[in-house]
Amino acid sequence: MKNIIKSIACIMVLFLSSCDTETTANVSDTTDYAVIDMNGSDEVIINQGDAWTDPSANVTLAGAPFPFETSTVVDPNVPGVYYITYSAVNDLGFSASATRTVVVVSTAPSIYTLAGSWARSNGSPGTCTLVSGDRYYSYDNAGGVTGANQLTINFINVNDDQIYIPFQENASDSGLSVKSFQPGKIVDNDNWEWSLSASGFYGTFTRTFSRQ
Repeated sequence: MKNIIKSIACIMVLFLSSCDTETTANVSDTTDYAVIDMNGSDEVIINQGDAWTDPSANVTLAGAPFPFETSTVVDPNVPGVYYITYSAVNDLGFSASATRTVVVVSTAPSIYTLAGSWARSNGSPGTCTLVSGDRYYSYDNAGGVTGANQLTINFINVNDDQIYIPFQENASDSGLSVKSFQPGKIVDNDNWEWSLSASGFYGTFTRTFSRQ
């Protein structure tokens, strides 16, 4: 009887060891994700009509070139904010992606003059100043929050509809970096709205501003 019990115990040990080895092998297989390296900058700003060629990306899997898809074709003759996503999926269905933002700025005269005194809907005031041409501005309270985290940013009236905040470091006295979370919108000459990303301090909800 003792010999039978010992045999059963040995079989159980072998079975469990075999299962452990197989599970570990399956997990290790999932570590081969596609690696996506974009060529050039992840944010590009050009004027309407400028020459444009997508720099594309280098994609590898386990060190070897790997096929990928490109989501968007930029039309440099049509002003707007474009997002190009390069994506690849490995044989086990695990995906990887990288996104480039391309802003095509209109060269037509703007119908809006946004310089002046503004305030966010919460009442926090700010001043908008024309920086260059008639589409490049600065604003000294982009988040509508005063204090060390108050944001002073440059932004672009892209096409009299969309507003874009390029990535900027140290946009506040506390050293916050900021960029558009998604394109903002010019409602009319006296109202605009945007959402921005500026560390964990600011949420990405829409902030609305009105001329004062």
